[in-house]
Amino acid sequence: MVTKSTQSVGLVVTDIQNPFFAELARGIEEVAWERGYTLILANTDENLTRESAILSVLQEKMVDGLILVPASSKASAARAALHDQGMPLVLLDRASDGLEVDAILVDNENGAYGAVSYLIGLGHKRIGMIVDSLDITTNQERLAGYRAAMREHGLPEEAGLVQPCQYTRESAYAIAASMLKMPDRPTALFTAFNFISIGALWAIQEAGLRISEDISMVGFDEVDWNHLNYPQLTVVSQPVADMARAAGERLIARVRGEKTPPQQIRLKTKFVLRQSCRVITDVGMAEAGGFAR
Repeated sequence: MVTKSTQSVGLVVTDIQNPFFAELARGIEEVAWERGYTLILANTDENLTRESAILSVLQEKMVDGLILVPASSKASAARAALHDQGMPLVLLDRASDGLEVDAILVDNENGAYGAVSYLIGLGHKRIGMIVDSLDITTNQERLAGYRAAMREHGLPEEAGLVQPCQYTRESAYAIAASMLKMPDRPTALFTAFNFISIGALWAIQEAGLRISEDISMVGFDEVDWNHLNYPQLTVVSQPVADMARAAGERLIARVRGEKTPPQQIRLKTKFVLRQSCRVITDVGMAEAGGFAR
């Protein structure tokens, strides 16, 4: 209490069961521990009311700073109040309207653009996309990348080919199953994050279809058991370890008094080509080689 420091920092994620957030948490805890801080972890379940309550509790616990994965990109009075009171705050993975703080993000739009452009290069024209809540900046950006690729190649966004789901594997399964029952079903799917990929794979298997041979698929995010599956899923991979380290280092710098203007650090994704897609026309593979604008 004399030093006004508890040597602890908070991390608020949306779902610790998601391997993406679990890996982020592990990396951030390592950075904090290296610098003499313990990490307090909380989980919002994508719920803004719960997020606000958690932020209040962590403030009462007198953590020295916070890393937050926002439950929504919409402005939040609780976040703004915390920032106004001088709490060091770093946003991770998602941005938040009206909050000028450090943010560690990835290039979601270009990653999605590259994935959809790859499918178009293989001859696919009816490409379905399943996406989570559009209140979240990552999903907004990934949808923008899908639309940019389709528009650039002169392909219309047909009704029913872009559908939102809830943040569960089961919801993604239901949406994918409905897409696969369309009279003119998509020849390829682009899934906007790992839980959606899992749900879509369930639906494809239940429909008796074969990945690559009957329907191509690219996912955003790795799925943790992908190396056990065949064919393995082609994915847009996020630099999770780099994101975690950057967020941890930014927060500790702020906790220790750095007063520079807020930084937005946007890291590049990586396109990991595996076996889940196939050529459906005689276009050359060379036409499918561009993954970025």
